Amino acid sequence: MAPRTIVVATVLLLLVAGITAAPAADARAPPTPACGVCDLDRTTPDGTAVVAGESSLTVTLHENGSTTWEARVDLAGGKDVLAANESLRRAVVIDAVRDGIAEPRDIDARVDGDTLLVEYRDPNATERHLGVVVFTPLTPASPGAPLVAGGEGTRYLGADRLTVRGASGWAVHGDATAADSDGRLVWTRDGAEPDDDGRVFIDVKRDPVAIDEDALLPGMRAWVARLLTGNRL
Repeated sequence: MAPRTIVVATVLLLLVAGITAAPAADARAPPTPACGVCDLDRTTPDGTAVVAGESSLTVTLHENGSTTWEARVDLAGGKDVLAANESLRRAVVIDAVRDGIAEPRDIDARVDGDTLLVEYRDPNATERHLGVVVFTPLTPASPGAPLVAGGEGTRYLGADRLTVRGASGWAVHGDATAADSDGRLVWTRDGAEPDDDGRVFIDVKRDPVAIDEDALLPGMRAWVARLLTGNRL
């Protein structure tokens, strides 16, 4: 190969490498909390700081593929203004909930003492295959085509405790820092070291699945359901 051809080929290779490598570092969306309202930190129009203290989120997976989300947030500040002003409370909560991984519907919020209680549902958080409910929001989506930059951001707790459980008679299986004996997955802030911004990331390689406790061949069903959902097994 002539020297000139070698130089041209080298330049082309470097350009291709730069095009494919540079976006991968920068183009992914920012990290997303599992629970947006659980790390609530807002200032109301009158200057009142609404700040979350200890918090938890419980997600229940139902047989029909729907999900219900229940957040409990101890308020370190702003409880009086949220309790007294329903429209303000709703506006603050809706804005915060949408920061999380769910696509929230039917959001309901109330204050009980020092605790903000928030409930909502997400009908699009699962896929159903072979009678198995696959919970997908914990694994960020990436572009389907090769050499395409972008994708969802990595997931972090936001809450002090995240629980994913099945409805009555259903057990949840998957990757977790801790798994209770009654068929649920639990992540806590104690399960990993926080980053410089205090975020504890959720390192989930496979989507959690909910399966009827009496189902035949649950392991095989879960494997096939994850495969059909797009998990790289």
